[in-house]
Amino acid sequence: MLYKDKIYEGLSVQIVVPEGEYQGRYKTRVEEVGQKIITIGVPVVDGQFIPLREGTALEVVFVDDLSAYSFSTVLIKRFSVPIPTFIIEFPEKIFKVQRRKYVRIQVVSPLQYRTVEKEGLGIEQKGFMHDLSGGGLLFQTKGCVPEKTLVVVEPVIGDTAMQIPAIVVRCVKEEEKNAFLVSAEFYEISERMRDKIISYVFELQREMRKKGLV
Repeated sequence: MLYKDKIYEGLSVQIVVPEGEYQGRYKTRVEEVGQKIITIGVPVVDGQFIPLREGTALEVVFVDDLSAYSFSTVLIKRFSVPIPTFIIEFPEKIFKVQRRKYVRIQVVSPLQYRTVEKEGLGIEQKGFMHDLSGGGLLFQTKGCVPEKTLVVVEPVIGDTAMQIPAIVVRCVKEEEKNAFLVSAEFYEISERMRDKIISYVFELQREMRKKGLV
């Protein structure tokens, strides 16, 4: 099956419940992969497990560095021990879907960031945000942050100082300024947080249009 190798133990996924009492989108991960079944963790929201019923139709969505994938399945069994898990059918087909595109807008403002290390968060470092979208941001800093480094960026979005986990995808030296431009994608953030960022981007875009800047 095409894209079968994309499913593996430990893969972060989102399950989409299209209707019913627990309609919504929930984060979880793959616990085990079999020939005909996949075991996933029972999603937790506000400290409570989501008690989906056996027979519930689900859509499963996951991503890699380049693309997003989805498949339809059914919850066939629930277990509570040793850990709460759902058993779902292995899909007949896995579809590659276009990743969501985000409007990117120029935003020049100071920010702080910290690298994520084994012992916890590193020391606070300063930078300047250059642009922003619902998917990530570009910021300038004095030192290079290597690709695939996990960071927590702390920009001010509207009137709110936010702490946003992100992963560095590119770091380029600016020769003339003796600085580096770091491109980072937001990493496993809530849809609520993403929507707040997107709303702020659109608000800035409207203001710029009024001024004839875009």
